[in-house]
Amino acid sequence: MKIVDLNKSKGVRFILFPDNQPHVIVDLVTKSDEVTVICSITNSLKMMHLLQTANAIDHLNARKKLLVIPYLMGARYDRVMANGDSCDIEVIASLINACQFEQVILFDVHSELSLRLIRNSTHINNRQLVELYDREDAVVICPDTGASKKVQDYLKWNKHLSTIVYCTKTRDLATGKIILEVREPEKCKDRNCVIIDDICDGGATFLAIAGQIRPMHLTLIVTHGIFSKGFSLLEQTFDEIIVSDSYRRNYDSPIVKTIPLDITGEKKL
Repeated sequence: MKIVDLNKSKGVRFILFPDNQPHVIVDLVTKSDEVTVICSITNSLKMMHLLQTANAIDHLNARKKLLVIPYLMGARYDRVMANGDSCDIEVIASLINACQFEQVILFDVHSELSLRLIRNSTHINNRQLVELYDREDAVVICPDTGASKKVQDYLKWNKHLSTIVYCTKTRDLATGKIILEVREPEKCKDRNCVIIDDICDGGATFLAIAGQIRPMHLTLIVTHGIFSKGFSLLEQTFDEIIVSDSYRRNYDSPIVKTIPLDITGEKKL
């Protein structure tokens, strides 16, 4: 098995021509090889690199090619929200399908539509991160409906989680403003609490939850950490953040613990 890791520039070289045309050169792949490509699709350039890498491997006549996508750009935009919108996951999925990978592995993907649209795809959950939480008799907080669907699994995976608190969340699509309410905040008072979700972008949802509870210790677990607003407010609110390296390998914050994803050891759903 040959590994071509676009995240770590392993087995592949990148060139950018003066007119901003990207180009890739795949190294050490031969006709008899089975190749696994690893690529977090975090921006349009990464998407282009993936397309070019698949093309290069095809020209090398490798026996088989597989794809691991730790972070999938476009997964959050899985429907037409306003007249004239693009459905971004449909666009990204069509590009991935054009590469004709025999198998595509997605990590804790935001939308189940991704699995339906991307051919030969399978899903790996966030169990690796949830199992790391080690505070006793903890309250797990579900920020939205999506998280609520997974919470019973969290209780099975981690014996330290004993209580569930749910939230209701709505978003104004025109302004992006979030309206969030913690249903039973009194259950969190002077308790170890952990919020578990798939993505942290700016962190507004999690800060809104933290503002309504009075925990003894507060942890945030997210699979994909974008942290587009930085860490200043999060560091004032959270004691600990556990995040995978799906979006970025390192984060500049003393409260962040970055966990390398186990590509082969996770349980596939």
